[in-house]
Amino acid sequence: MKPKLILLVDDDRNFVATTKRILKGKGFRVAAAHNTTECFERIKKEKPDLVVLDIMLETTGTGFEICRRLKQEKKTAAIPVIVLSAIDKVFPFKFASAAGDESWLPADEFLDKPIEAHILIRHIKRLVGP
Repeated sequence: MKPKLILLVDDDRNFVATTKRILKGKGFRVAAAHNTTECFERIKKEKPDLVVLDIMLETTGTGFEICRRLKQEKKTAAIPVIVLSAIDKVFPFKFASAAGDESWLPADEFLDKPIEAHILIRHIKRLVGP
């Protein structure tokens, strides 16, 4: 069986490099994108099994737009999305509590940065398997 492909979408290149190494060490294939354009190019080309998405990319809310678009488009709607962001630390609203409201944020999971690797891996495995 081919290892699951995880797409990391984050403009923090250090976070991406570190997370990529950790996920590869756990047997996942990993692709990366650092902005909206790269994200959709990678999705079209590589068809990931799961997307780990930051909220604050080109603008503060870019990740929200990406997540909504992924879940609205027929070809990508079934791809699980984990929103992984420190936005809860920037704005006083608890975005994690809105993760189940598909009209507002259609993500499958919402996790806060920073995150311990084993917690992220546990959530990924829950959504796509080992």
